[in-house]
Amino acid sequence: MANNYEMEEFADQAVEELREFIDAESKLIQAEHEFFSKLYSWEYIIAHLNERIPPKMLHLHRLSGKITEKLIEIRDIVESGSLQDLSIVKEEKHLISQLEEDIRHKDWRAVKRGSDQETVEEEQVLRLELRELKELHSKFAALMSLMNKNKLMVAIKEDAAEFKDKSEFLKLEEYYFMQIYKFVMAYESIFRHLVQKESMLAKKTKGISKKIKQ
Repeated sequence: MANNYEMEEFADQAVEELREFIDAESKLIQAEHEFFSKLYSWEYIIAHLNERIPPKMLHLHRLSGKITEKLIEIRDIVESGSLQDLSIVKEEKHLISQLEEDIRHKDWRAVKRGSDQETVEEEQVLRLELRELKELHSKFAALMSLMNKNKLMVAIKEDAAEFKDKSEFLKLEEYYFMQIYKFVMAYESIFRHLVQKESMLAKKTKGISKKIKQ
């Protein structure tokens, strides 16, 4: 008799929604999106894993628990501080022209909502600072490292670069862990390249400032 899982439909919807904005296999941004809501999408996948994994498979429940702890760390950074309205949006064209052709994600930037220093009520969009991007990247890198050390992920992660439909998995808990792993890898890559990009822009800005002073 087939099991009826309460959260399976929500988990599948979460995967589909994430795929609208992120190409998980290529680890590329596909569309502008508000980052915090995507973190909540992952909670549906975790919730379904917790109901699907058999009670006796304690190692998978432990893995799910460790992933949850790391995701909570990321969520707390975004939720409790100035990054509450973090979004990934299109980069300004005049800055794209300053970047090298092979810089990944150069067409995108991470922004947050800020207030004008003179008029507190007036909100504006601010770029994330380099330190903020580095902190977010470090959290995703730590989560990816955690998953890479797990025996299940070692066995299935070689398929991460290819799209496999849910129906192709014999064990569906592997499918859902794979989806989490793919999106973790994607965001680790995205924030790593945004760090590189902001570092490059900062150096160019510093160089321009020096020339002006001369």
